[in-house]
Amino acid sequence: MAQGKGSTNIFSFKDERCSPDPVFDYSATLYDNNVPLVIDNGSYQCRAGWATAKKHQPQLTFKNITAKQRGKKESDLQVGNEINNIEVVRWILRTQFDRNVVTLYDVQEQIFDYIFTHMGINTESAVEHPILMTEPVCNPNYCRQQMSELLFECYHVPRVAYGVDSMFSLYQNQPKLDGGGALVVDCGYQATHILPVVGGRMDSATCRRINVGGAQLDGFMQRLLQLKYPGHYASVTLSRAEELVRDHCYLAADYATDLDNWVSNDYYDDNVHKIQLPYVSAPGSQQTVSAKQAKERRDQQIRRLKEVNAKKRAERVGRNHPREGMSEIILERECQKSSLRG
Repeated sequence: MAQGKGSTNIFSFKDERCSPDPVFDYSATLYDNNVPLVIDNGSYQCRAGWATAKKHQPQLTFKNITAKQRGKKESDLQVGNEINNIEVVRWILRTQFDRNVVTLYDVQEQIFDYIFTHMGINTESAVEHPILMTEPVCNPNYCRQQMSELLFECYHVPRVAYGVDSMFSLYQNQPKLDGGGALVVDCGYQATHILPVVGGRMDSATCRRINVGGAQLDGFMQRLLQLKYPGHYASVTLSRAEELVRDHCYLAADYATDLDNWVSNDYYDDNVHKIQLPYVSAPGSQQTVSAKQAKERRDQQIRRLKEVNAKKRAERVGRNHPREGMSEIILERECQKSSLRG
């Protein structure tokens, strides 16, 4: 990511806020033709759309989490893009995944409700469309059984098909793979899978899983920045760390060569990305005052200090010389009386 010298390599955080998803139209054509609904149930984002959509783009994309305010009822539950800020402490965040395997089916049901509602499906007590749904590699039979039971018994879908998203991507991008071999590296949010493809089919016996994904990268980036800049500990949130990884990092094809390049000062100046934090006024800070107001405030403080010192000096004199102190007080009272008579 080469950047020119000067101010072009200075960036600020976008701090993007999600906007609620619209409810799409449910046309009679979709219902009459029994169009399949495709759901990419990822551990980071969920994508859903009709199989006949133009350019095969999903109509609905949102973060696969739910949030509920502490002490509130279930009716106040928010899903995906309805959550404006996931860093709010009072939110109880939940996801249906353990690593990348679905284990909490009550949360999955809330996700399905959100999908079917925003896709505009308004048929009574049933979703009368076949569903094509992604699942993790070598998904346990028990998890698939639970998912099928949820779809068939709760939503009365007519048919369900499952597949691995990375294999769908391989077949889409390599349509002439018939009988050939390939090695697929599936970098997910919670895990990374290595999938050997032999004879055009995935060899499940030799697949490997590494429990490192995008979530670990984001957390590592956040921790590094918080340790390096402890003064900005609260400013380095997980969302900002995720933005840095997504927009300002790259995968080094040759790590050793890139490391040598960064030793050069010229290469560093051309490619370094500087992030400018937004200005936040200190708690309790006051607005800027004029020079006249500052002088009046300073004179008032000086007068107050003189009065306090004079009072302390009088008390100290009264304790050391009671008679002298009393005579000074009496003299001061007489002066006040004479001034009043005058």
